[in-house]
Amino acid sequence: MKALAGIALVAAHAALFGALASKPAHDLEVTAGVASIPAQVTREGTPLVRTRWTVRYRGDFVREVGDTQLAGPFQQPAACTGRVVVGQQLLDHGVTQAMGRQIDAELRGESIFPVGDYQKLKGLALRWARLDAHPEDRAMIGTAPHGYVRVAATVVFDRVEVPIVVALVPEGNGAHFRIAARAELAFDNRVLQFVSDKIGGDKLASRLARRQIDDVLLTTLAPPPPFDLDDHQQLQFTYCDGPIEIAEGAYGALPFAVAFSGNVAHVPVAMPPPSSDPLSIDLAPDALDALLHELWRTGWLDRRLAEAGLDRAFNSDPTVAEFLSVRISAPTLALAPVVTPNGSKLRLAADARIAIVDEGQRTTGRVYGALDLAMPTGVDLGALELSCEKTAATLVPCYGDLVAALRDRGADFHGALTTQFTHLVETIFTDRQIGGLPTDVTIQRAEPSVTAGTLHLKLDAAIH
Repeated sequence: MKALAGIALVAAHAALFGALASKPAHDLEVTAGVASIPAQVTREGTPLVRTRWTVRYRGDFVREVGDTQLAGPFQQPAACTGRVVVGQQLLDHGVTQAMGRQIDAELRGESIFPVGDYQKLKGLALRWARLDAHPEDRAMIGTAPHGYVRVAATVVFDRVEVPIVVALVPEGNGAHFRIAARAELAFDNRVLQFVSDKIGGDKLASRLARRQIDDVLLTTLAPPPPFDLDDHQQLQFTYCDGPIEIAEGAYGALPFAVAFSGNVAHVPVAMPPPSSDPLSIDLAPDALDALLHELWRTGWLDRRLAEAGLDRAFNSDPTVAEFLSVRISAPTLALAPVVTPNGSKLRLAADARIAIVDEGQRTTGRVYGALDLAMPTGVDLGALELSCEKTAATLVPCYGDLVAALRDRGADFHGALTTQFTHLVETIFTDRQIGGLPTDVTIQRAEPSVTAGTLHLKLDAAIH
């Protein structure tokens, strides 16, 4: 690890655990939140609260102990924390063609009196629509405060071509839609026209819509499917109580919730306006915290940390091996990581435990770390602190110079941290089938960026 280059300069100042355990009583210890000597107490962060006890000695020598607690507030289940944004471009160049093929196949062999046998479907067009841009639909739809999906096509039968317009209008929380349809039937034959009037063009259009278009469109407006990871880990998404947001000819944005168990940190942040990407997912801090909580609760994150080999990289570093006697174990997370806005970045903070062995003596270290996500620029080390357990209830300072040396060289971690975060995003989101679209849509790549406190994932999707 390049970050450890030069660590020998501070190795002489690293406090050995054996010496630490025998420090006199006037040294700083914190038991059940109470310091053994007068100390400055500071607290920062929410809902992950970091408390520090600091004592300053002559010569600018500082001893510090820190402890972390998840203090809340906590999320309510089924709250809207993310959204899927489907752009008009995806409707035009993927969904429309696939829907046309599917409807045509389903209508083959259909015969409706008096219009005759079905021949073909032509001019199919899907559009994210608002009533103010299509006033002719108002009589058919009534109200559509959040917009609707407008489907226009001509159904060709033996005796007539039937222009139809179908509207899928979202109602409530996005799990419910109503169908409105109209059609124009005109015949030269007066007898056929009489029969047509009895049937009603709108009834025919509604019949076609509900049998061939309804199910296809409903699956287009759905949360992401469950994402299966390794180790039988599954991330679940569900509808929430927020309305679909539709912009004329631009996008449809469906809010969703992340399913979780237990107390999950709540960080209220308003998401920015949807992007114009063909397909994207926006994750507010609450969505990220829910995802991270589930991955932590099931041990998935600990297994990924073990695979990353941070302990092996530290222990096998030539400088450490030659000059230091301290060795560490792989970290395990004591609390679920929490994401909060940090200026133009997102801060991912976590509290972990490591086993520290120094000249045969073993203790438990409490590591507090934070990563600053500034994607697409990259990921930087935002914080790194360590306290040791003298007993299960007593915390003491330890290895301050060693931690400071690592923290001061945080820029050396930029590339490795960025790679690891990108790999995590790819593991969760790439090579996935998205929604229940009327075609095979596979996420090939997820390009992350941070905007207004939200993680935006531009999805490079292949449409088959």
